[in-house]
Amino acid sequence: MPFLSIIVPIYNVEPYVRKCIESILKQEFVDFELILVDDGSTDNCSVICDEYAELDARVTVIHKENGGLVSARKAGLSIASGQYIGYVDSDDWIEVDMYQSLCNAARKFDVDIVICDIVENYPDLEVKRTQSVAPGLYGKKRMLQDVYPVMLFSGEYYKFGLFPSVSNKLFKRLLLEKYQFKVDDKIRLGEDVACTYPSLLEANSICILEDKYLYHYRQISSSMTASYDEKFFEKILILCERLNDLKREVEGVVPNFAEQLHYYFTYLATATVHNEFSRHNHKSFREKRIFIKKMLAHKDMKKALHAVHMNKMSLKSKIYIWLLKKHHILLLYGLIWLSRYRSNMKVLSPAFTKG
Repeated sequence: MPFLSIIVPIYNVEPYVRKCIESILKQEFVDFELILVDDGSTDNCSVICDEYAELDARVTVIHKENGGLVSARKAGLSIASGQYIGYVDSDDWIEVDMYQSLCNAARKFDVDIVICDIVENYPDLEVKRTQSVAPGLYGKKRMLQDVYPVMLFSGEYYKFGLFPSVSNKLFKRLLLEKYQFKVDDKIRLGEDVACTYPSLLEANSICILEDKYLYHYRQISSSMTASYDEKFFEKILILCERLNDLKREVEGVVPNFAEQLHYYFTYLATATVHNEFSRHNHKSFREKRIFIKKMLAHKDMKKALHAVHMNKMSLKSKIYIWLLKKHHILLLYGLIWLSRYRSNMKVLSPAFTKG
């Protein structure tokens, strides 16, 4: 059996998938199997996957009907045989020494999860992103003291203590199986959040590598990805339900987990407002206003907005949250319009990574 199984869910990413796969096959670390999960692609991805399987015996391909990212990850994990599991998103790529670095740490310390930092790649810009939790080896006692209290919210609005992404991490397979298979296939937003944080809470040890920016996130300009998702808030509520379940599971173990969720839920609320005010949403302003007020009246969003501390926010965030609390929808629209106008004038780095 290989030491490592690498799983790549693939759906209609023909322009990017070859670079992704080749960055994996060129790894300095060679004791791995690569599982490509074609999630019902309608472009040439399925053909490309089969080509690589013919060229390299380490490559296995699963062709399945489209079921979403969660179902694709489960399909890959269900046949994985490695002691450790790594995920790579099919539009991203990795440094040649990524899995050498992660697996060396896994072997040396026998930890449940190994984590590296990331690089965000824009068309004309590359930005290194470092997590708030310091590099090092963490046993359970140190995790309880230094990791869990800042895991979802580092104290700076809004910045994760540990990135939610599964792709900059190496997981022991037995740990990952316990939580990946619990993630509802219906979750289509926050798929990483729903798996990563439960796994971290269960882990007895983790290792965060220092000065290792090994995973490349491809960032496409907002003008290319701008769209309106009429089911966006429905997806958020499914995720919130899972996170509320997790809150009940860790009650007493992570005393401030509920507070961290409040900040995360306010982020989801602002994301919902941005989606509703998308230029591709052709509803009338009145319809948008009614929807946003209904969203803000939801118990999770209402509670979160009134629980967060404004002193932990930038001036812009303070204004935004205050407008949400007061239901000043017209002023919110004006703020979003101004922000979009300014972002068209210069490149703005997002506050969040994928996941």
